[in-house]
Amino acid sequence: MKKLSILILLLFSLSVAPMISSATCPTPVLWDGVELKSGQIGRVLIQKPTTIYKNVQGTFELSRTVQPGENFRVYANKSTYYHLGGGLVIKDDASILYQTPSKNKLTCAKNASTSLTIGDSVISVTSKLGTVPKKVNNEFGTSTSIYHQNYQNFYAISLLNNKIASLYTKDKQYQVNGVAISNTVSQLENRLGTNYETTGNTYPVEIITYQLPKYEANFFIDVHNDNKISAILLVDYQLMNKNPNLYPKKSTSLEASYETLLFELINAERKVQGVPVLQNATKVATVARKHSVDMGTNEYFSHDNLQGQSPFDRLAIGGVPFRNAGENIATGYTNAYFAHEALMNSLGHRKNIVSTAYTHVGVGVFFAKWTYGSIPYYTENFIKP
Repeated sequence: MKKLSILILLLFSLSVAPMISSATCPTPVLWDGVELKSGQIGRVLIQKPTTIYKNVQGTFELSRTVQPGENFRVYANKSTYYHLGGGLVIKDDASILYQTPSKNKLTCAKNASTSLTIGDSVISVTSKLGTVPKKVNNEFGTSTSIYHQNYQNFYAISLLNNKIASLYTKDKQYQVNGVAISNTVSQLENRLGTNYETTGNTYPVEIITYQLPKYEANFFIDVHNDNKISAILLVDYQLMNKNPNLYPKKSTSLEASYETLLFELINAERKVQGVPVLQNATKVATVARKHSVDMGTNEYFSHDNLQGQSPFDRLAIGGVPFRNAGENIATGYTNAYFAHEALMNSLGHRKNIVSTAYTHVGVGVFFAKWTYGSIPYYTENFIKP
């Protein structure tokens, strides 16, 4: 996808397993107080100083020396070596003690991390996430279903031929090819390698994209949280081909859908950050929408409009009383996901999104005409009456 000049869209393949009941298995699954990861079969406890090796194209190279008291997750047991993930191995000898969890814990860990994937049926979605609480339109001419439990475990899923064609999530239990939200860039690279694209000349890197044979996979990186993954978006190339320009076509209904999705993303983010969700304010949204229209129509980008009116002036003119107020604006991002994640990586905008000083928000989106479709202008106005 294109972000201002180039924004990258993503997509990925994951694994699916039967659902388990939360009443049967805890989340996360703990083994002696430490989370049991998906694919983990055991652990090694270091008894004497020994060496961990790195498997480099079939050759074991020295990685580092480990000391008694350290322990490591084990994901495979092959020949005389235990595999620790990321290409690391340790020899099975008297310097280590290998342990396995109970079968029940292994089953719970496997099922608890079950993830939907591109190509899964609508029945799989329903069985895992339940019925659709809300639907919006997307730039590919299909609909996007939004799932959450009071904004926890947030998913936005689009279907093509009754199968998953795109999936965005902030669910910390979700995994794709062994990569989970809150993983670091190093952990991502250990799983999927370093053959990826980024958003361009930005630093720190905000989006990492892996191009796969059938999909693209985007990992949004939170530069204000130790460069950890904050969200994952998967998109099928077949869906992307329904709008090869990636920018949306001019559509009032699609503008409204982007507004709804951004509102949902703001509250999903606030839930992740542990602050109360915001109420939707219709009059505030009208003020925000008028500013997006004004910027897009008159080809400028600023908090103050061409008449010199500030966001606070516009709220007052719109009949919105407030004690606290703030505004975020963005443009050029092809959809609400990229706009939201970019705003979260800008410290001032991030503070508005997660601030406890606000109780209400209104979102306004306008698509300005452009050669390759239209360019979205986004405005978010936050208030406390």
